[in-house]
Amino acid sequence: MVLGLLIGIGEGFSPGRTTNVQILWLHLPPSAQFPNGFSLVMGTLVDPLSALVLMVVTVVGFLVLLYSIGYMHQDRGLARYYAELSLFLASMSALVVANNLLEFFLFWELVGVCSYFLIGFYYEKPSAASAAKEAFLVTRVGDVMFLLGIFLYFYLYAAAGPAGLGGWAANGFVFVHNGQPFLAGATSSSTLATVAGLMILGGAAGKSAQFPLHVWLPDAMEGPTTVSALIHAATMVAAGVYLLAVTSVFLGFTSFDQLVIVAIGGFTAFFAATMAVVHPDIKRVIAYSTISQLGYMVLAVGAGFTAVGLYHLFTHAFFKALLFLAAGSVIHAVGTQDLFKMGGLRRSMRLTSVAFAVGGLALAGIPPFAGFWSKDDILASVYSQLGAHPLYWPFFLLAFAAVFLTAYYIFRAWFLAFSGSGPRDPSLPHAHEGPWTMQVPLVVLSVLAAGAGMFAFLPGFANLLERGPGIPPHFGTTEILLSGASLALAVGGIALAWALWGNGRVYALPASSPAQAVRRLLLERYYFKAAYDWIGARGVNTVARAADFFDVYVIDGVVHGFEGAFGGLSDRLRRIQSGVVSDYASYLVAGLIGVFALLLLIAPFLLARVGGG
Repeated sequence: MVLGLLIGIGEGFSPGRTTNVQILWLHLPPSAQFPNGFSLVMGTLVDPLSALVLMVVTVVGFLVLLYSIGYMHQDRGLARYYAELSLFLASMSALVVANNLLEFFLFWELVGVCSYFLIGFYYEKPSAASAAKEAFLVTRVGDVMFLLGIFLYFYLYAAAGPAGLGGWAANGFVFVHNGQPFLAGATSSSTLATVAGLMILGGAAGKSAQFPLHVWLPDAMEGPTTVSALIHAATMVAAGVYLLAVTSVFLGFTSFDQLVIVAIGGFTAFFAATMAVVHPDIKRVIAYSTISQLGYMVLAVGAGFTAVGLYHLFTHAFFKALLFLAAGSVIHAVGTQDLFKMGGLRRSMRLTSVAFAVGGLALAGIPPFAGFWSKDDILASVYSQLGAHPLYWPFFLLAFAAVFLTAYYIFRAWFLAFSGSGPRDPSLPHAHEGPWTMQVPLVVLSVLAAGAGMFAFLPGFANLLERGPGIPPHFGTTEILLSGASLALAVGGIALAWALWGNGRVYALPASSPAQAVRRLLLERYYFKAAYDWIGARGVNTVARAADFFDVYVIDGVVHGFEGAFGGLSDRLRRIQSGVVSDYASYLVAGLIGVFALLLLIAPFLLARVGGG
């Protein structure tokens, strides 16, 4: 934590300051394509971009580790838990400061492996083991695309030669060469560059759970709540947005790539929010919120406002970690994640109820809480591009509508859990606050969730990136009107949540209502998970069975056929070797008779041929 803060203060608020240290890992001799040879390096790049994210990782990571002392003290396998969590944080920190794409990808994969271990921490439960495998497999789809994107970018820049970015080829995938970064403007608008950018987007979508690779994140709630807080706030899902950010700054996207990124981000922001409005599980509501908020970040990066997207990543980390840890405090106290069994917890868990409310206000974008500043900056920044890019309009409107849904679902969760006279399930134990190790992180994160947005007013914070658009924050007429409309939507969402769920009320949708079909659709996640399961069970399994049949009955069949034929022949020949002398004598006589008979048969032909000659 201390290291992250020092680096963040030293580098994050110092525009133009960059520290790049690297060592030679492998050098290949000169060739026709690379006259100067080719070098692979391992290095550390600390600039305002990486310093900001490193500060988030270390601060939130420290608070989660502290919280874990109280939350996990009764769990078995604590040594394994802390080892995996520490490796997780170390991998994410190394990813953030990597100065080249190959090193980035190495730690990217290590983060994925750690998430598999931690999501499946309670591996005795079939649901936890299944969720870990699902997260691992879905993110591998994105990882394959990411790796292809690395190769395509390398081929693109290597082919450019000295006239383009020859230093990229000569020094092996590095972001910075001779103190200068590769600029986004150097990227061509070729089809190859477009495909490379889409592959990078695929990798980011897998890690950050963006549509259509979003299905794994809600199921990842099978892991401990502390793991959920870390994955959603500071490590794994943040890696995807960070990948888009560094690619945008150091390599660049084509205009078509940007449109696709905007489409994915805007649609995911709304799409995930719709599923959160009906879910009864407190952790899954927050999980859908993460997918939605990551959509806002992706939207900003796609529109060309990388710093604005990272500003939201910065503020989001604090209030999302706060929401998860507050939810963990509730689960620790009552032993259930079902919101409809809770109620009235604000009486016995005042600190947790206030912390969850602070996180909810920040998530909903209510001023002066942190989410208001970063979320409104995204909306204002994207709105400023609508004149030049009219195709952004539908996705901007979806993201704007998601503001209402966000405020509604998070305060629906708060009212269900904390308002009312008492729990709706009388069998729940009497709730109480956790130990001080759980309460201190809630207090610290509450302060950060309330005030981190004010960092935008600190000198130098708007220059988080050396190049490209920075954080506005502009206060012109347009921005004020947009903020007013956004605030009205958020207040409207909170008011609707109060009307349906406030003061212990529980709204029950009539069984005959046509909206029941929509509710089932949302609870079933638009049947995406069912569709992927069907593809796995029918499509992939059919292909696997066909391949198995070909392997067993064609490839192995041919091999075993030859084996059987020669084995049978050798067995028959083996039986001839009986060891009985009379048998051998009879074989010899039979052979002589055979030779004599053959000579009698061919002798006339030989004599005729000799006589004719």
